[in-house]
Amino acid sequence: MTSFQPVILSEADVRSSMTRGDALKVVRDAFMAATAGTARNFPVVREKLTGRVFGIKSAVDEARQVLGFKAGGAFPSNLANGESAHQSSVMLIDFETGRVCAIVSGNHITALRTAAASALSIDLLARPDVRSVGVVGAGAQAEAHIRAALDVRGFEVVRIWSRSNSRAEHLAGSFKDTCECEAISDLRSMIGLSDVVITLTPSTEPLIDNEWVRAGTHLACMGADTAGKQEVDVRLLTRARVFTDDIEQSVTIGECQSAVRSGLLARRDIVGTLGDIMSGTHAGRTRQDEITLFDGTGVALQDLFAAQFVLDRART
Repeated sequence: MTSFQPVILSEADVRSSMTRGDALKVVRDAFMAATAGTARNFPVVREKLTGRVFGIKSAVDEARQVLGFKAGGAFPSNLANGESAHQSSVMLIDFETGRVCAIVSGNHITALRTAAASALSIDLLARPDVRSVGVVGAGAQAEAHIRAALDVRGFEVVRIWSRSNSRAEHLAGSFKDTCECEAISDLRSMIGLSDVVITLTPSTEPLIDNEWVRAGTHLACMGADTAGKQEVDVRLLTRARVFTDDIEQSVTIGECQSAVRSGLLARRDIVGTLGDIMSGTHAGRTRQDEITLFDGTGVALQDLFAAQFVLDRART
């Protein structure tokens, strides 16, 4: 029997191999593969445990012969040790043999691909004349999202709201040499001032009221990835032109779940995915005054494409 040793790639390997630009291309490719029908995400396993959450997201692209899964979740006790509460690993499976070919640390991959999906939605759906972005939440992923948003649109003003104003102020300080960036304590005011809104919280009740959002706004709702999570008023979903990364995940664990459960939103009301816009299957924004909303639930296909990119880079 031939010996087979999987490649193990650390967080340091990922950070040295993948840039934000690489992540954006990887995410675009993953959306297009799913839209083309060669790739698909499998049903998510997402379980609440005592004081933590654990999940498995898996997918396949038969054309590229990419197969595998990401396992991980939220482990808040890590914070006491100065470590990230979010921990994950991506396992790539050899398509022909089923053997493990690589185990890739998933923390930085998750941050990069999530921010890239948010930025892609801004690029495809926000008005051409947007100047300001409001960020709801100042947690571990916020900086990556702001930098990715600045990559695709030259925002002049960034405003950050957090339940912890000190965290928002600290994050705003990271961008003092990049753009006008400020912490803001009044969430309603920030939403009203923002051309684009990115939500990044684990909230289980709506933070953003429907009436706060003005016509023409684009929202990238990235926090809901588990049953019970919700960041925006369900009525907003009925006003907006809604896109997602995976419709099944959107209605079960994403921002759309609450609106669907309430009966205000039907599955058919979700226009499609960002891949559908890129392929020309569906139009994106159709009017300047239209509210657009991207429900980013986080999909395995993007994790696998990112891990495969890092593995290929490590082999060269």
